[in-house]
Amino acid sequence: MANVDPATQSGAQPAAAAAPEASGAKPRPPVKLRHYLEAGLAYIFMTFLKLLSWPLASNVGGWLGRTLGPLTKPWRIATRNISRALPELPEKDRQDAVRAAFDNFGRVMAEYAQLPKLWGSRWDGLIDVQGQAGLQWAVANKPVIVFTAHIGNWELIPMVLANHGKPAMLVYRAPNNPLVDDMILNIRTTYAAGMAPKGADGLRAIVQHIQDGGTVFMVVDQKTNTGPEIPFFGRGARTGKAIARIAMKYGCKLIPVRSERIGGSRFRITFDGPWSVEGNAGDEGHIRQTLTKLNAKIEEWVRATPGQWMWMHKRWPD
Repeated sequence: MANVDPATQSGAQPAAAAAPEASGAKPRPPVKLRHYLEAGLAYIFMTFLKLLSWPLASNVGGWLGRTLGPLTKPWRIATRNISRALPELPEKDRQDAVRAAFDNFGRVMAEYAQLPKLWGSRWDGLIDVQGQAGLQWAVANKPVIVFTAHIGNWELIPMVLANHGKPAMLVYRAPNNPLVDDMILNIRTTYAAGMAPKGADGLRAIVQHIQDGGTVFMVVDQKTNTGPEIPFFGRGARTGKAIARIAMKYGCKLIPVRSERIGGSRFRITFDGPWSVEGNAGDEGHIRQTLTKLNAKIEEWVRATPGQWMWMHKRWPD
């Protein structure tokens, strides 16, 4: 089980020349005064975090998440969600999981500032990569979709792919602030093959990348407004169809990948073996079968580490 080492990697050139904008993106929204104020504060905070070591920056983010989380509405959403999804857990365990989830989320946000520095250095002992068969499928010259959930630090998975010679196109949901979006894109394009916003705007870029034999990376555990309700922790949760339709139409394998936080700032990233997706992209029954399997896999991950998932997201309808 190898530790990744970008300093010795044979030379993937992810996106050094890529512009910090999404492929196939819709027109940029107008920049307002509040956007400048938000981006200015974010820039100052990110600059401060860059000066710290990876463990210290992660610890700062975790402290902020644990300290400020209880004062926010997302804390109440997370408490309600975990109570409904995991009623069998004792109340104290659920409270501990919510606190840990905010700790993890705060760490991930702080670790963003460190990603370019991490990419340009060795990270032996920090990231342990397991599941070499799945990893090799993901980086082979075949169209493949790697998917994960908001667990651990999911942003490290594309770095591992790029380090092994196959930068992925990242499918993402753009922030409402276009200036903050630029900051995040500047970080991600360091190790990504391209960026595609969720929805119709990025679909053309995704399809082209797949037709060229590329790898696409998707985080697929968030609510959508139009997808079918697929079982997730025993309740219907709207789930996007795109991953199933694309895999069926273009013959892509699906590779489940899970990031786990081991201690404060160390990680285990596990690649499962490839899934073959059978069926017709226009058949709702076939799509539901694939999405049901996908949600079951994510539920398995969350149950294993409930304190590392984003419970504060409105995954289920009220």
